[in-house]
Order: sequence, then structure tokens, then C-alpha cells
Amino acid sequence: MREPAVARKYAVALFNASQKRGELDAVDADMASVRALVSSDHRVVNFLGAPDVAVEKKRAFIATVLAGRVSPLVLELLDLLLEKGRFQFLLPVAAQFHEMALEARGIVRVQATTAVKMGESERTALVARLQNLTGQTVQMTDAVDPRIMGGVVVKIGGKILDGSVKTRLSELRESLMSAPLKS
Repeated sequence: MREPAVARKYAVALFNASQKRGELDAVDADMASVRALVSSDHRVVNFLGAPDVAVEKKRAFIATVLAGRVSPLVLELLDLLLEKGRFQFLLPVAAQFHEMALEARGIVRVQATTAVKMGESERTALVARLQNLTGQTVQMTDAVDPRIMGGVVVKIGGKILDGSVKTRLSELRESLMSAPLKS
């Protein structure tokens, strides 16, 4: 099974269990804390993912560091990942779970790329237009890429809305090149 499929399986199970128990927000926050802990020190990942370290030592470490600080559901997930030898999937599981939690709250994450940094009024207007378009609350991050020359490229989930000057010029060029010449 590939990494995305494995991570999705665990994320869906955690999502369903947390919704059933009414703990979606708490589990999401706890997963963010665990993700931050694991991401902040590569030694934690190396230790918990090491095949030569006994699972009981890993469980003891997790109990010492996280017991009482995170939801029992999160502890159960960590224990299951350790037991199945799939701890390396923790970060992808956490990322997919977070996306599912956002979606359940009606929030969509959007990446907007412009040629120059947007002003606050432009950013606010773009967020409003995207909220009208999606019908969801938009959580937008923005980036600058001078290569697009102008306009904006928006990534929403797996979709890309390309309103860049670069793309428009390319489309115009293709149109002109394919148009028949009149004599």
C-alpha cells in the first residue's frame, strides 16, 4: 500500500472516531501538538521509528511525554502506529486528518500566488470572492512569484484557477499561431 493510501486509512479512522465522540476540535489540536513535537526534533522520529527499539520502550516514551496531555484517541492512534510498525506515517496521517477536520468545519485552504505582494484590501477582496465561489470559509496563504507577471493563480484543493498574465499571454500566442492567415 502506498503512503497516501495508508495515511488516509488511519486519518479516516481517527476522524470518524473523533466525530463519533464529539472530540473533533480537541483531537485536531492534539494532533497539531504531536505533529509539532515530532517535527521539532528528528531524534523523536528516529527513536519512535527505529525497528531495533522495542515497542514497549516506545510506548513508555509516549506515555511519559504525552499521557494526560493529549486525547486518549490520539494515544490510541500512536499506539496502533507503533504496533503495526507504521510510525513513519504519523505526519501524513496528521496532515490528512487536519484537512478533513477543516472540511468538516466548512473551511477550505487556498493558496494564492501573485506577481507582487497583495495589499490588505486586495487580499480581503480575494478572500471574499473565493468565499462566494466556494460557499465555505476561506483560509488563504499567499505567495509571490514574479514569473506570472500579473494577475493571480489560486489553488483550491486539487483545482487551479489560473488568472495570470503569463497564462493569458501564452493563450493569446497559441491562438494567434493557430489562426489561419488571410491573403
